[in-house]
Amino acid sequence: MSRRLRILYDPEADVLVVKLREGAVADEELLNNDAVVGYDREGRVVYVEVLNASKKGLASALAELAKAGAVERPPPRK
Repeated sequence: MSRRLRILYDPEADVLVVKLREGAVADEELLNNDAVVGYDREGRVVYVEVLNASKKGLASALAELAKAGAVERPPPRK
């Protein structure tokens, strides 16, 4: 199983996803109205999703990560 950290941002949806590992998600937990954590069958965190990311003060951090080439954009929607 890969452990490569991936950061994805969808500006249309304003959603930031930090994938900590690859694998199937067995359970999700809504931490508050704007954060979701996905867990695998062993209870390990697979991803953290932040809704309305730019409104959470993450816009400048996203810009810096994008400049560094650390943020991936999802494929265009059809």
